[in-house]
Order: sequence, then structure tokens, then C-alpha cells
Amino acid sequence: MPTFQHQLTLLVIDDDVISISTLSSMFAKSFNIEIARDGKSALQSILLKDIDLVLSAINTPIISGQELCTFVKNNKLTAHIPIMFFSDNVNQDEEEVCLSMGAVDYIDKNTRLGILFSRVSNIMAMVAQHKKLAQVSCTDGLTGLANRMQLDTMINKEWYSAIRGSHGLAALIIDIDHFKLFNDAFGHLEGDKCLKIIASLIAGSKRRERDFAARYGGEEFVLLLPFTDIKGAKSVAQELIENVRQREIPAASAASHDFVSISIGIAAVSPQGKDNAKSAMELINKADTNLFRAKEAGRNQYCAD
Repeated sequence: MPTFQHQLTLLVIDDDVISISTLSSMFAKSFNIEIARDGKSALQSILLKDIDLVLSAINTPIISGQELCTFVKNNKLTAHIPIMFFSDNVNQDEEEVCLSMGAVDYIDKNTRLGILFSRVSNIMAMVAQHKKLAQVSCTDGLTGLANRMQLDTMINKEWYSAIRGSHGLAALIIDIDHFKLFNDAFGHLEGDKCLKIIASLIAGSKRRERDFAARYGGEEFVLLLPFTDIKGAKSVAQELIENVRQREIPAASAASHDFVSISIGIAAVSPQGKDNAKSAMELINKADTNLFRAKEAGRNQYCAD
């Protein structure tokens, strides 16, 4: 089995303890395993975690497997997740309904374990290939960071995750100061080198696995920091400014400083915040406004609400 499958996550949903134990043991060496005993818990996992495949019983407590499938397939943030059903009482009518709802497979719960393992593994292989292709299409060719298309997807995903999970989310918009002057003075090849260096420093500033860096456009970048409040975001911003300064990349003679610097605008949403942004786009707009303030104040600094 390809090694990349170890990074994929299988969500198993069943209220049968023995079934959960058997399935978990069988797949644990090949995939990350998440377990849910009812449809409500499963839905929370799907919304808050990176689930690659759902293997669900039909009759799950609270929210049935079919109800869960309907929600997942009607939500643009989760519609890509494949769902496999297993049933104690297999019949063609039920199979037809499940497949028409968007499920990728429907099997007998008593299917030989080796066959079930192969079915799941084959679907996971397709998921892995799709993710690899998606990564290529969503990566900025110059810097290796995510591109604007991927950023638009992630900001909405992390926004809804923060709202549902009642945790903080911070956004940093980072701009290379006087970058046009830099290109005019040293040429676009040196400009590209500068962009790559700054991008690597931004990527290196991520402190959690969920932190996400993207090229916003031109010489602007965005850093999303889930589970981070405004204080934590300021700490990251200050550290990043210092790291860029320490690289001592010569700036254009007409620039404000001797070495290349960055300005950062910060915005954050918190569970207790009274003036929180009302949408993901508003969060980005607040960060962008604060970036403008940082540049107006002299650049080479951050500004936050």
C-alpha cells in the first residue's frame, strides 16, 4: 500500500462496540482513524477535522447515516468527502437510495474483512491521487505556498470551524515594503528570489499543523492562524518582522530602510469578542485595513485592532 495513505483519515461510524473495535484494528495500520458512535458526533468530526473517507452504518443513532450523507453532500465544504455504507439487512431498494444520494459504495456488514479492506483502500488511493492533483493546482508556482484559490477555500473552512468550535482565528496580511522599487533597482529575477525568501520565512513561522500560509497576490501573503487570539497573532507578526530584518536583504536606495522589510495587518475573531468580524471576508478586510495603517505609520511594523 502506498505510504501516503498513512496521512489519510478514515471516519468509522457505528454504535456496535464490537464492530468499531474490529474495523479500527483492521484499518489502524494504514490510515488515521476517527470513531463516532452516532450521527451527531460524526457530523462534528466531519466539520471540524480533515476527514478523507466516511465508513458508516445505515442506522446510526440521533442522525441516521442517510441523513448524514444528505448534509455532507449538500454542503460545499464537505461535498467532496466520499461515503461508504454498510448494512445489516442489505437490499436493493436501500442500495439504490444510498447511491442516488451520492454514496460511493454500499456493502453487507458481514462482507469478508479482506474484501472490505480492499474496497476502502481502493477508494483511499483515489482520494490520495485527487489530493495530490489538487495540491498541484492550488500551489503558487514561484513560492511553493498555497495560491489564492486554495486560500479562498481554507479561509471559509477555518472560519466556520472557528465559529462552530468557539475558538479563535487570526489572519495576517503581509506585504513586502517598496517591492516595486526593489524590482526596478535589482530586476525581476532578484525580485523572485526575494519573494521566495519571504515566503519561506512565512512558512517557517507556522506554529501549529493547522496554520496556513498562502500567496495573496504580487508581493502580498496571508497567514491564517486557527486557535490563535490577537495576542498570539501579534507575537507571530513581530517574530516574522524580526526574521525578515535579520536576513538583511539589501533594499532599493529609494526605500525607507536599508534592508527589505515587511508590513503586517492583523485581525482576529475570538469566542468572547464583541466586535468580531461577521464573515471570513470581513476578517480579511479588517486585516487589510490594518495593513494599510501599518504602511501609513512608516512600514516595517504590524498593526492590529
